[in-house]
Amino acid sequence: MPRRAPVVVLAADDRTELVRRRGARTSTQQEALRARIVLLAAEGLATTAIAATLGIARGTARTWRARFVAAGLAGLADRPHCPPPRQYGPEVQAQLVVLACQQPAEVGWAGQSHWTIKDLATYIGGHPELGLGAPSKSTIHTILQAHDLCLDRL
Repeated sequence: MPRRAPVVVLAADDRTELVRRRGARTSTQQEALRARIVLLAAEGLATTAIAATLGIARGTARTWRARFVAAGLAGLADRPHCPPPRQYGPEVQAQLVVLACQQPAEVGWAGQSHWTIKDLATYIGGHPELGLGAPSKSTIHTILQAHDLCLDRL
């Protein structure tokens, strides 16, 4: 059973603002596109028809239509793009780099002349007392690469 698109009802001042955004030279292309989507939805066009008219994906038309219905003009603003907090801060990264620069035999990992990323990950994961957590091989590689370290050249 198909879903029903939310009905867009515009107040006079909202319509005026959307028309302004659609034609303003100072607004971004994204603001103008979002305004066009909402204005077409207010005229009664289906989401598929809006997408075809504007040459965009149905999901884009559906998203902006729904956001406008939920929050009005404020719903058409960009949401903040916040990266997730770093799991391994500068202190942990510094400890990891110091450990990587030591010979494996110095910390009790006998039988090797230098670390491999896999061995370093295994060692750190097996020693929670280091306070470094259990970073994956790719995380260790990224941290070492950020510090311009190559384990086979130490």
